[in-house]
Amino acid sequence: LGWDPFEPTVVWPEYSVPPRRVDYALCHPAKKPAVFIEVKQPGQTDAADNQLFEYAFHEGVPLSVLTDGQTWSFYLPSGQGSYDDRRVYRLDLLERKPEEAVEKLERYLQQSRIASGAAFDAAQSDYKSRSRQQQAKAVIPEAWKELVDAEDSRLIDLVSEATERRGGVQPSRADLTDFLSRIRFAPTPVAGVVPT
Repeated sequence: LGWDPFEPTVVWPEYSVPPRRVDYALCHPAKKPAVFIEVKQPGQTDAADNQLFEYAFHEGVPLSVLTDGQTWSFYLPSGQGSYDDRRVYRLDLLERKPEEAVEKLERYLQQSRIASGAAFDAAQSDYKSRSRQQQAKAVIPEAWKELVDAEDSRLIDLVSEATERRGGVQPSRADLTDFLSRIRFAPTPVAGVVPT
């Protein structure tokens, strides 16, 4: 990625953020941290983001990474919302193709992109895009309710056609609107329960 691991003022291990230390600071220019990287044992990254955000906040570091070697989470500490909301991208090296892993690591951590500000710009752009997607996802139940309440003919026609294909008989409009009115609201997820 273009960083000199043998220059400790550029790739700075155990960077001091009193009273603690962050595992690595990628510095540009030398001695000025641009990225903090916190490294944990495999599977031990839960709750480590709090520590990482505290470090980044105190030092004004614009980009932070939390990794256990397999999973890399890229964060914008200055973003809004929870820690998860401020995660720009989560890269699991075992789940992604090598080309995608290379592209993401270069996108956020390439030394020349950090130096030019392109990595931070890309992270901000990805953060905004992710935020817009989350907003859209949150309104899906309202859009569904609107369609059902309006008894939208396109929705009724789609359900009618699918029912006829499966059962061989076209249902009555009254049966369709009754069914749709009973599923007006999407179920609210319960924390810790995975729908079946």
